[in-house]
Amino acid sequence: MIVKEISLLGSIIVACLVIVATIVLAFIDRKMLRRMLVIFGATVAQMALVVAVVWLVYQTNAWWAYLLWYLLVVLLSIGWCLYPFQSMWKKMLVPVAVSMLAGSIVVAGSAMLCLPTSVFLTVYSVLMACLTASMLQTMLNYQRGMHQESRVQKSWRESILPQVRSMAQPLVMVMPMLYAGMLLGGLSALTSLAVVLLLIAAAFVANILAGMIALLMLNKKQH
Repeated sequence: MIVKEISLLGSIIVACLVIVATIVLAFIDRKMLRRMLVIFGATVAQMALVVAVVWLVYQTNAWWAYLLWYLLVVLLSIGWCLYPFQSMWKKMLVPVAVSMLAGSIVVAGSAMLCLPTSVFLTVYSVLMACLTASMLQTMLNYQRGMHQESRVQKSWRESILPQVRSMAQPLVMVMPMLYAGMLLGGLSALTSLAVVLLLIAAAFVANILAGMIALLMLNKKQH
């Protein structure tokens, strides 16, 4: 049982560190502590939902369970992209939702075509995490660009390139782990490399497509 592998001493030490950090933060900045507790609570709630759906997927192994996971990841990605723009969420909602949905279709479709269903959940989730991070950077760059001259042209130019770079950074860290996992699973080195390259290409296509859709829709609202 995995419970027997968990160190009781280690768990106690971690719990004590959390308690000490909470007490210190309470003395330094109680307002920050309240914000941290709200974020922590929201993270735990999201994690509980994710764990429940993951358990359902592996228990049923049914198409509707995988569809539920797909929709859940898309919704969480949209939520995280909109979170920094709480005062502008009505303006950002439709462009972000449409762009993330388009990107997720490319990512999910590529994962399903290249890999067996048993690993779809993991690979799709990781690629969507990379896409979410890059889209968030795009929205932030766009918002900054709106305060400058020639805002439409500059925001477009200054948003797409950083988005591509922000997609590349996590992929460089994630894809070697996926490659190693495929090797451990018994795939040949060349086959594993081909799959990784295809997924990287699909991730970039999804990234650029999502960014272009979001920026085009936002720019149209300016006219």
